[in-house]
Amino acid sequence: AQASQPKIAIAIAASALKAALDRGAPFSAELDTLAAISPDAPQLATLRAYAEKGVPTRTEIASQMDVAANAMVAAATPVDQNAGFLQNLMSSAESLVKVRPIGAVEGKGAPETVARMEVAVTQGDYAKALSEYDTLPEAAKAAGADFAGKLKARIEVETQVDALISGAMKA
Repeated sequence: AQASQPKIAIAIAASALKAALDRGAPFSAELDTLAAISPDAPQLATLRAYAEKGVPTRTEIASQMDVAANAMVAAATPVDQNAGFLQNLMSSAESLVKVRPIGAVEGKGAPETVARMEVAVTQGDYAKALSEYDTLPEAAKAAGADFAGKLKARIEVETQVDALISGAMKA
């Protein structure tokens, strides 16, 4: 029974880390506890980079998608500096009303790609969302870089915590 206690402690510490991750809270204390029990876990180094601030929850990411989508679509359709009065008037009207496709639409344009990215985020498939993001034009990528960073951070931390938990369960 005593031989299995370190394994149980690792499982409990990893579960506490997962709970902090799900809350979106900083997880330094949980990571320090896990490091004290299992100092040679390879995931510790990667997780330390995110421990102080935590990572956004899946709910926060989903709620930020709409703003990011609008910014990426707007950045992909720049205003022509040589446009006439009527075109400038249309651009002003379009800036007041945001019209973009939604759902899993076909097409290679930025609005269609962002729509597919939004569907992937809603479904929790962040890897697919990032693969769509990678196909966007540079201007749209720049507008969505902060949001994409949040997706990457969430993927990386979830992957590392899941590896810790599965390692603890196998031990």
